Amino acid sequence: MQPSKTTVIGLFNSDFQYQIPIFQRGYVWTLEKQVGPLWTDIHDQAEAVLARKAASAANPSNSVKAAPKHFLGSIVMTPVPSTFGRVGAFEVIDGQQRSTTLQLLLLALRQASSKLADSPIPKMLEYLVRNRGSYSRDEDYYKVWPTQAGQDEIRRLYDAEQTIEDLCARYPAKDGRRKIDRPLMVQTFLYLYHACLSFMRGVDLDDEIAGGNGSTHGSALIGSIRRSNEVPMVLGTLPLDPARAEALYMALQDQVQIMTLTLEADDDPQVIFETLNARGEPLLASDLIRNFVFLEAARQGQPVQELYAKYWSPFDIAGDGKTNGANAYWREKERLGRLASPRLDLFFYNYTILRSEESVLTSHVFQSFKGWWQKGHSRSLADELGRIVRASKHFEELVSPSGTGYLAEFARLIKSLDVGTVGPVYLALRERLEPDSPQLKQALGDLASYLTRRAICGLSSKSYGHFFLRVVQAITAGTLEPQDALRQTLLATTNLSEIWPDDERFSESWRSCQAYLTLRPAKTCGILRALEYAARGTQQASNHVPEQADLTVEHVMPQSWRNVSSYQVEDSMQHIREAALHSFGNLTLLTQPLNSIVSNGPFVEVDGGTPKLLGKRSQLGQSALLINTYFQQPACVVWDEAAIARRSRAMLKAAELVWSRPVEVEATPDKVASALAGY
Repeated sequence: MQPSKTTVIGLFNSDFQYQIPIFQRGYVWTLEKQVGPLWTDIHDQAEAVLARKAASAANPSNSVKAAPKHFLGSIVMTPVPSTFGRVGAFEVIDGQQRSTTLQLLLLALRQASSKLADSPIPKMLEYLVRNRGSYSRDEDYYKVWPTQAGQDEIRRLYDAEQTIEDLCARYPAKDGRRKIDRPLMVQTFLYLYHACLSFMRGVDLDDEIAGGNGSTHGSALIGSIRRSNEVPMVLGTLPLDPARAEALYMALQDQVQIMTLTLEADDDPQVIFETLNARGEPLLASDLIRNFVFLEAARQGQPVQELYAKYWSPFDIAGDGKTNGANAYWREKERLGRLASPRLDLFFYNYTILRSEESVLTSHVFQSFKGWWQKGHSRSLADELGRIVRASKHFEELVSPSGTGYLAEFARLIKSLDVGTVGPVYLALRERLEPDSPQLKQALGDLASYLTRRAICGLSSKSYGHFFLRVVQAITAGTLEPQDALRQTLLATTNLSEIWPDDERFSESWRSCQAYLTLRPAKTCGILRALEYAARGTQQASNHVPEQADLTVEHVMPQSWRNVSSYQVEDSMQHIREAALHSFGNLTLLTQPLNSIVSNGPFVEVDGGTPKLLGKRSQLGQSALLINTYFQQPACVVWDEAAIARRSRAMLKAAELVWSRPVEVEATPDKVASALAGY
């Protein structure tokens, strides 16, 4: 077996055909499970190319560190005996789905880049999707030749003259009301075509659609491919950037690697195929790190068994002794942004950023960890393993908060805001500051204020990874106390992508924000819940606030207000009401049992024209949450736009106490509770 390393461009750069044997299954990759994640990897590499180019342009005198290459996997093939008049060929023994998809990507990029004026890319790609020469059979011109089931589709996808509209018409998603399943190969091509165009427009398919209730551009695209005969462009009014197209090509040429394994005469393809496809658990980044660390221990003559038992065994074996081979907690998947990985892998992702103080791709955690480790001199294995264990406990309290302390409540707010990139900053602070110290409380208060204010002001979290890396570097530099280094870095930002919103901007956004729509229920609930927690003090029986899963966001004026006679307004006022409907002033929290009985009726019942304090106001009075004490004021008997605005101002006063900038005013429970109650 002859191994060779190549790239996507290199794989198809020679005049060979990759044939899928008849005994292989047809194309089975789906958009959600395989194609989307593959595109994400390629997208990230292309962005890395752009970032490296920008860094080089900004500092031409300094050498820019080469970005780590991304390994897509392997392709195992065996040569096909040559025949006169036929193209040289290989049968693909393993990796047929990968090789087919990569060729579809090049076909899609050729089609997409043809929309660029005077771009050389379509012609460059022509040599990567078509074998050059004169052959006795037409199919020899195709770089990939599938089993019989996919040959009609592959012919049409190779046709450069065919428009996307023609392709969609040839393979419709529905006939009238009858749904038709487009062939998976066609679905993949359409997805990658639109993905390439989106990248050229600077659009990330994993970004959420404004006002889309959590939907991403990618999920909407998949829905269109599956359900619509015509697949609309993603933000098609944005201009195409040739530089981004070039970066995508360069990523495929230089950054995205593939291992090819060519069988020799004495290799049995069937045995190799069965071995490669045998069932087995793939190695995780944490598995590779464990093997690397303890191999180092063995090389140094360290007591491997003793070190493992003292430091690493809790990651593998549960404390109750019931788990056989793997601690279920650390192997359970946790979501970080758009990715879900085992918790232990996510911990090492955050830990490697903390230690290396460099950006780390989730697909390169082991390589980055190994690179950092090998830079050290006279490294004590026991000390390093001890630091790993201590940091893992801090990571656990961040991703699995428990109790009612401020650390747990900070972690709950972070989870509701969906800001996993703050992990390395949290680890850096926890490593240096005592858990009950005023210094740590200041630091986490500043972080909570920064993240909450930006969320409410509708500012993007896209650059958080790079920004928080700078924060980590400031904390670890040691020139200032950790909490002061954090605050100074947060306050020094001036770019819109990084600023800590001031009171004027925060106040304006709070009053105008349609939180339920723009933040969506989960983030809105987390913010309201944090206000509830901050209002609780010694006067309450407990500072315990129900978990977010047990709370729901309730519209005081119901979303179906048009069906309630007491809420009717003139047509000219309806747009004002709709704007106020989803604002903070009209939103509150209820526990699930109470929410189910709160009606969509009037705020107070009307009896002969005299307000009668029943209805929704009375029902809200049954809530034990302090956030609902506002509605028990004697004067609160009418609920309209003016009343919503008054409550919004009261809540803003509480929010400015809890998330001040910087956190200097002590947000005592009495002050927050009084503000929420409207006093």
